[in-house]
Amino acid sequence: MGSEKENLLWMILNGLPEVGPVTFRRLRERFSGRIRDIFSASYDELASIGGISCVAAEHIVHWENYFNLMQEQEKLAATHSKFIGQRDKNYPALLKEIYDAPIGLYAKGKLDLSRNNCIAIVGTRKATVYGLKIARDFARELATLGFIIVSGMALGIDSAAHEGALAAEGKTVAVLGSGVDIIYPHENKKLYAKIVENGTVLSEFPLGRKADKITFPIRNRVIAGMCSHAIIIESNDGGGSMITAHIANEYGRSVMAVPGRVDQSTSRGCHELIRNGATLVSCLDHILEELDYSRQRLLNFGEAKFPFPDQVAMDPVERRIIDFLREKGMASLDEISEALAIPTYHLISRLQLLELRQTVQCDGSGNYVYHKN
Repeated sequence: MGSEKENLLWMILNGLPEVGPVTFRRLRERFSGRIRDIFSASYDELASIGGISCVAAEHIVHWENYFNLMQEQEKLAATHSKFIGQRDKNYPALLKEIYDAPIGLYAKGKLDLSRNNCIAIVGTRKATVYGLKIARDFARELATLGFIIVSGMALGIDSAAHEGALAAEGKTVAVLGSGVDIIYPHENKKLYAKIVENGTVLSEFPLGRKADKITFPIRNRVIAGMCSHAIIIESNDGGGSMITAHIANEYGRSVMAVPGRVDQSTSRGCHELIRNGATLVSCLDHILEELDYSRQRLLNFGEAKFPFPDQVAMDPVERRIIDFLREKGMASLDEISEALAIPTYHLISRLQLLELRQTVQCDGSGNYVYHKN
């Protein structure tokens, strides 16, 4: 059966009431992963499966009464969206590992999510100036290094994380608590458009589903599940970001938290996480240490061969840095910034990357030199 037709079956199951991820898992186990066999089964056969309710069996057997496939396909075409089932090559690799993985995801954008290089950055909607800066800086630096920044496109920390990744011309994913065709909050209309253009908007919910208090916790599990690490930046002790952190911990993901002022309510959640074992991070080096960021992973995330420095540094900014240092011989951060008209905050991440690649070296006095292996 073609992957496109099979995706339609996954989409039908995803849209049926009473057929959630756990129910679907039981169905797959019973039918050895053969999706067509689920639809060929009788009501009695489905209802006899442990954990499958009579209502779920009814919905599957008479699915046309509960899910309008033609209408959903028309919506997909109209919104330039697509549906990716668990077997689709673009389904997030890590997300498949969790027990309650979504049956499928609606996606809008063009980002390949099959590689395990997603990091979540989430936090409160009522962020401080400090929190917003940290979120943008961390996201920008990590996106520069090749990581995909995942967040929920909420106001505050989430939006700042997306903006930081986009500022570095990096990739970012927004996981929505609504259908991908609904922009929520509406204030993020421009941000939504930028994410679609440079990354991906994802949702487990069918097109047209509006966000509510039930959808956000469900959304948070997708964020936690598709990422190897989660960074929490400002959250009160009862915030949605704490749900994401706890879910990430349950999934065996690494949780990091940024400390804040002890008299600030938005610091309580992060401080609680740190007390309970989350890794305290206050700079990029702390994050890279937690990521166990070896040079091999930095360059190609597990590919077999280690490229030569000049083959790797194809980024235009990195190329300019290398060419300048080759000609100059030695230069400080400020000298490079002035000569190339590149802000120092943008240079720092690129120079760190080149150092880890052993293409550039920094001496004890803060000067950088080109290093050819």
